[in-house]
Amino acid sequence: MEQLTPQLMNRLVFAVIMHGLNDAQTTLALGVLSDALKHDNSQVRELAVVALADLSVSAAKRVPPLAAGLKDPNPRVRRRAARALGDQGVAAGNALAELIGGLADLDPSVRRDCAGAIGRLGPLGHPAAAAVVKLLRENDSRTRAVAAVSLKRIGKAAVPALLDGVRSELADLRGRCATLLAQIAPNNPQVAAVLQTVLTDDDAEVRARADEALQFVRTPPPVPLAV
Repeated sequence: MEQLTPQLMNRLVFAVIMHGLNDAQTTLALGVLSDALKHDNSQVRELAVVALADLSVSAAKRVPPLAAGLKDPNPRVRRRAARALGDQGVAAGNALAELIGGLADLDPSVRRDCAGAIGRLGPLGHPAAAAVVKLLRENDSRTRAVAAVSLKRIGKAAVPALLDGVRSELADLRGRCATLLAQIAPNNPQVAAVLQTVLTDDDAEVRARADEALQFVRTPPPVPLAV
C-alpha cells in the first residue's frame, strides 16, 4: 500500500465521510486506520481518529482504537479521540477506564472532552463521578459547565461523589456540589440533611448556595441554578 502521508489520509477521510466504503474496503480501512494511530506524524494520527469515528463498522469495533487515541502524545489527537468516543453510545462504556484517565490529562481541553464523553454514557458513567467532581474545581468555566452537565446526566448515581464534594476543604467545590445535589436529587432526605448542615458553613457564598439549594429542594424553581 502507498506510504501513509497526511495527503493520503485526507483522501481516505474524504472517502469514508463522503462516499462510504464497501465491506471489503471497510475491513481493510479499519486495520489501516488502527495502524495509523501509531504513525510518527501526529497529523496522520489525528486524521485516523476522524476517519475511525465515521467508518461504517459497529461502535464496538470503533471504540478500542479510539480509546488507544486517548493515550496519544499529542493533545489534539487525544481531544479528537475523546469527542469521537462520546459519539459511540453505550459501546464507549468499554473505554470508561481510559476516559477516567483522561480526566487527569495535562491538557484542559482533553479533560473537558473526556468529561463530556462520560456524561453521554448517562448512569453507566457512574464509576467516573468522583473524578468528574474534581473538575468542578477548575478555573475554566467551560470545564466546570461540562463537568456539571456530565454529573447531571450520570444522575442519582453521582450523589455519593457530590456528598463527598460538600465535605471538601475547598469552599468553591462545596458550594457547587451543594447546587448540583439539589438539582439531581431534590427528593433525597440525605441531600436535604446535608444541605441543612451547609447552612452553617464558614464561607458566606457556600451558605448562600446551600440556602438557595434548599429552596430548590422545597419548591423547585423553573430555571436551573447556575453552577
